[in-house]
Amino acid sequence: MLIPSKHERLEKNLLVIGGDILSILKKRKIWNTEELFQSLKKVKPVNLNQYYNTITFLWLSGIIQVDEYNILLKQKNVT
Repeated sequence: MLIPSKHERLEKNLLVIGGDILSILKKRKIWNTEELFQSLKKVKPVNLNQYYNTITFLWLSGIIQVDEYNILLKQKNVT
C-alpha cells in the first residue's frame, strides 16, 4: 500500500522500500535487477512482490529507468 496506515509495518511500506532502493542506486549507476534485489535484501527483508511493486512505482514516477534487465537512476537536468 502506498499510504501507510496505523496497522501497517512502516518498513514494509512502498515508499520506505523505494527510498532504500534509491540509496542503493546512488552508489552505482547501473544495476542488474537480481543484483539490486540481493543488495536490498541485505538492508531489509523484502519479498519479490514488494520489490517489483516498488520498482514499478519508481518507474511510473519517472525516477528510474528500466532497460531490459538493468535498472538505472534517471538524472535530473539542471538548467
